[in-house]
Amino acid sequence: MKLLIQYLKPYKGLIALALLLAGLNQTFSLFDPMLFGKLIDHFANHPKTFDDGTPRTEGQFINGIMWYLFLLVGTAMISRVAKAFQDYTVNVVIQKFGAKIFTDGLKHSMRLPYQEFEDQRSGETLSILTKVRSDTERFIGYFINVLFGILVSVIFVSVYATQKHWSIVPIYFGGTLLIAFVTNILSKKIKTIQKVILKETTALAGTTTES
Repeated sequence: MKLLIQYLKPYKGLIALALLLAGLNQTFSLFDPMLFGKLIDHFANHPKTFDDGTPRTEGQFINGIMWYLFLLVGTAMISRVAKAFQDYTVNVVIQKFGAKIFTDGLKHSMRLPYQEFEDQRSGETLSILTKVRSDTERFIGYFINVLFGILVSVIFVSVYATQKHWSIVPIYFGGTLLIAFVTNILSKKIKTIQKVILKETTALAGTTTES
């Protein structure tokens, strides 16, 4: 992890920008169902009266709906724009980081004494370096696009649910922990299978390169 952080230090500004854009994207995307719910509660359930029972004119009804529609369109647009810039920033970081770590790994392999890998095919070494690059790139992409988005969603939903009723939060976190537990069990089995596949793929890559 220290080595990964060391390679990411030159791009900390871009990573911070990507996290900020990911937070904006996730937050504004969560505003959509909240605003739609308010639209239903305030206008669809009682179109001719306000929440306190006061009569409402047709003009006030239309203006209120138009205002909420404007908010829905605005939040959706901000979310999509933030997502587009987020994807661009993440791709820039991933490409620069991947090229750097692959080049350094290749340089290090070339400096090693021949005795270190005399029994190893050159294709296997290249396959390992490519695997390291793809795995680290995928990790960065998942962390910014998925894990950080989930964290923002959990915080947003927890704050909003607390305002509605205190019992929603324990149920929400209970479901989250259950999903995390099941996912962890499945990921361990998948990881075991991936190791076998990677071993066979590396050996095949070495044989193909040598031939």
